[in-house]
Amino acid sequence: MTDRCQEVLERLAEAVTGSVPPEQRVGVAEHLAVCQRCRDEAAAIEATVARLRAAGQFAVPPGFWTAFMEHLHERTAGENAPAAARLWRWLASPRHALGTAAVTAAVAVAITAAVRLAPAPSQPDPVQIRARALLTETMTSTLPSLGEMLETWRAGITPDADFASDRSRP
Repeated sequence: MTDRCQEVLERLAEAVTGSVPPEQRVGVAEHLAVCQRCRDEAAAIEATVARLRAAGQFAVPPGFWTAFMEHLHERTAGENAPAAARLWRWLASPRHALGTAAVTAAVAVAITAAVRLAPAPSQPDPVQIRARALLTETMTSTLPSLGEMLETWRAGITPDADFASDRSRP
């Protein structure tokens, strides 16, 4: 199929029904003279148009549009469904199957990578566990004050000066 065939096929229905301007109809006729495939397509369209014209005017039965609109409203009422339901309907649609599969695979890879690359939980030191078991509530409440006393002692006393003055006294 050539580009010209594609152009003619796009205008063929209009050309057969007579709704194409004369200058474009001449170009379509010239192409049909040299292209058997497009002539066959034009013949099929002409036969369809002839059958439709022979059938006469189509009239919808009374109340058709009211029933149609009610049915359409029922079908589109699901559009106000919760986001999860709309997402599930979208994912379950056959036309989205490839995208759904790709997203599922990507999520599975991300979860697997996160689990494998996550740092292992650190094991507590057994000595610290035993030491914590030995500490009583009284010890833990007095430890901060002992720490303060030790800091005060370190700040105010120099070991060499104090011990030397104590030894020189009789």
